Amino acid sequence: MTAVDTADTAQAAPVLPTSLSQRPGLRARLGRFFKGTSSTPGKMTAFTLVILLITLVTGLYTAQTASDRKTQRDLLLAEIEPVANASQTLYSSLSIADSAANTAFLTGGVESTELRDRYNEAIGTSAAAIIAATQSLETSESGQSQMLAEINSKLTTYTGLVETARTNNRVGNPVGTAYLAEASAMMQDDILPSAADLFDDQSSSVQEFSGEWSSPPWLSFIWLSIAIAMLVLLQFWLRRATGRQFNIGLAAATILVVIALGWTMLGGLVMATGNSRGLSEGAAPMSELTRARIWVQQARATETLDIVRRTDPESASDERTRKMEEIRRTLSAYLESGSNADAGLDADGAITDAVNSLDDWQATQRRADSLYQQGDYQGAIAASTGREEGESGAAFDELDSALVEAIEKARDRLRTVIDEARATSDTTPDAVRTLTFLALLACVAGIAPRIREYL
Repeated sequence: MTAVDTADTAQAAPVLPTSLSQRPGLRARLGRFFKGTSSTPGKMTAFTLVILLITLVTGLYTAQTASDRKTQRDLLLAEIEPVANASQTLYSSLSIADSAANTAFLTGGVESTELRDRYNEAIGTSAAAIIAATQSLETSESGQSQMLAEINSKLTTYTGLVETARTNNRVGNPVGTAYLAEASAMMQDDILPSAADLFDDQSSSVQEFSGEWSSPPWLSFIWLSIAIAMLVLLQFWLRRATGRQFNIGLAAATILVVIALGWTMLGGLVMATGNSRGLSEGAAPMSELTRARIWVQQARATETLDIVRRTDPESASDERTRKMEEIRRTLSAYLESGSNADAGLDADGAITDAVNSLDDWQATQRRADSLYQQGDYQGAIAASTGREEGESGAAFDELDSALVEAIEKARDRLRTVIDEARATSDTTPDAVRTLTFLALLACVAGIAPRIREYL
């Protein structure tokens, strides 16, 4: 080989940089890594990273859980419960309007100013309740919004039929009875059932929300306890590895996580207790008493319409008696129970007044039935529609007022009990996030000097 060939060969051979030629392979790097983690500083670093990850995830999960509970509680108080209340107001005002229209028709000719005002007020309250419920509903609840729109549309048709019936009644045209019967049938068969369905949906939502959050956040308690145990275990291991009896940073981190656990337990238990009490002392009684009021309104509408149609009382007595007994059982349950919640509902005698008014109402109904069967139609009308002492209208008004008072007490109880838990539970998410961040800093500050001792 010539000198020229040797030079060309030397120029063609690649020359690797020193850094690349000395770089270890993947297997060598993995071996060095595992060898490093098996040493004391390696174990210390790995142990600390695991604890930091557990503490971070636990803190974020706990804070998010507390935040979700706060959001759901606010949703209950701001949207779901107000819609439930608006729906029961809607049903009651619609029933009152129908009853007032029937009663005014029975008087013949031009109805009294009192009955006219009562009807107009009930229609106005119904319209306001529809607006309030629509505004409180979420945009995603299109089905219930559509239901409210249908009620509003049918209510317009209903008022038109009532006005036509009144016009014919003023001039003594018998066709007015047919128009009123059609209007009342629309109210009883279409409008009121839709309003009742709306109330049932919202009432169920109130109880579901209250029941769902009536148990403490046990998983948060468990994860925080695990984080505390890991921090304590790290300190015991570190004492054996380094011979140091106490690590201020890790001790501070442990105390901070313990505070987070205590704060979460306090907020979680207070909120769970508040939700449970709100369900048993507020939501459940409010739902049952509202349903009793709906039955009362149905019975009153049937009573007045039967007089308009001149229906034989005996044919409707069985159904009326059944509804009255259901109402009595509901009221008696709260009257006879010895629990603090039920005693609170009757603290001012609202339940007692309702039971007494129910007795008076049934007595006047029996008297009106007797007058009708004796052929005294005008006497039956007076007994059924009058608002003087001992007449059906007065007893019904007293019963309805007593039920409204009891329902308002139950509603106030629901909101008050949940609001009482707000002061403690509202601070939990931010407090847990802050304590978690400080615990992470304290943990790093406590372990970093020990690792540097080996470097």
